[in-house]
Amino acid sequence: MFEVIEQEINTPALRIRYHLAPWDAATVGAPVAVISSLEVLDQAAAWSEFEVFQGWYRRQGVTLVSCRLPHQRLIECGFLESQGFRFIELNYRPECGDLEQMNLDDSVQYAVEQASGADEASIAEMAGQVFEASRFHHDPMIDSRIGDLRYQMWIHNAFRNPEQSILKCRVDGRIVAFFVVEAPQPQRRFWSLVGLAPGMGGFGMGTRVWRAVMRWHRDEGVKHVSTSISSLNLRVLNLYVKLGFRFPAPEITLHCCPLGPIRRPG
Repeated sequence: MFEVIEQEINTPALRIRYHLAPWDAATVGAPVAVISSLEVLDQAAAWSEFEVFQGWYRRQGVTLVSCRLPHQRLIECGFLESQGFRFIELNYRPECGDLEQMNLDDSVQYAVEQASGADEASIAEMAGQVFEASRFHHDPMIDSRIGDLRYQMWIHNAFRNPEQSILKCRVDGRIVAFFVVEAPQPQRRFWSLVGLAPGMGGFGMGTRVWRAVMRWHRDEGVKHVSTSISSLNLRVLNLYVKLGFRFPAPEITLHCCPLGPIRRPG
């Protein structure tokens, strides 16, 4: 739904690909950029090459630049830090590749179904309340209210994105959780955003809800599920360990705010 035009610098000293992120610009109220890949081949010479990228984002009026790097890319991480970037989090992509072999039976059965347009407002409101351990909330340069708005907008966009669907989990008629789902392959699902309603944590509720959605996927013939979570969210990290997900090596997330602290528009 969003057009991305990738830019590239490819020299003997520096290889970098980058683009504007229109999905976040609407939330922040100013242009946002993403470095999608980075390779520093000659640190001394890369400084001047990186100035080309800096000139680009200054002309665009970019207020936030983010980058994710494989955890072992310490040269690139150090290079970005020398350019004013700050470490924010480790990002994990836990995965479960054998749903058909798992025992997902539960004595308490929760209702899982596709969300409809009538659910959009309530799910968006929920999303604006439950993500306290995200990179937008923990970056001291970003107003935490922008993080709340970002996840509300994420839900509104998902309802209009043909490549995403939204599952809801109900208990006694009340929506207690939502899952924004992508299907990169017929037997694979990626949970791009997952939330449990405020006050519903504890007493094993999260485990039962997640298992119910995993059963839903297994029943539709899915074998592999993955998601994305922040190292800042320890409670959810422990949940995925308990559910039997495997954790590949993480990525390092870095931010740079070229124009200073970012405040919520209006």
